Amino acid sequence: MGKYKMSKTIGMILGTIMIIATLGYGLLYLLGTSLGKALGSEMETTARDQFTIVILFSIGLSSVITGAGCLGIKFKGWRYVYIGFCMLIGVVLLFTFFISREALGTTYEFLILCLSILYFLLGYLVKREK
Repeated sequence: MGKYKMSKTIGMILGTIMIIATLGYGLLYLLGTSLGKALGSEMETTARDQFTIVILFSIGLSSVITGAGCLGIKFKGWRYVYIGFCMLIGVVLLFTFFISREALGTTYEFLILCLSILYFLLGYLVKREK
């Protein structure tokens, strides 16, 4: 198997999964807030809208870096940055898993844990040049 072939495959798949998750979450958020405003909800959502947009943007940016960044791992400097990035996202997702215990439901918590493990695996594979 070629050098970094498995890392590139997992990186592209993981980036695609994260982009789909970001678009799905954004669509559901837009639908929920639109329905709330249409039904005459009195709740003020301006500050929450900005915070949610920042979160969506950061998840989308990290997914693009995951997907497109795996193509440049043959360069030594980018490889070290990419390994650190994967480990950082893996740790953040692991903390998110522990914070959201019994709040999101077992299916979503399991998916967050799986994404965390995949990011750790991606960082490991890039480090081992597989």
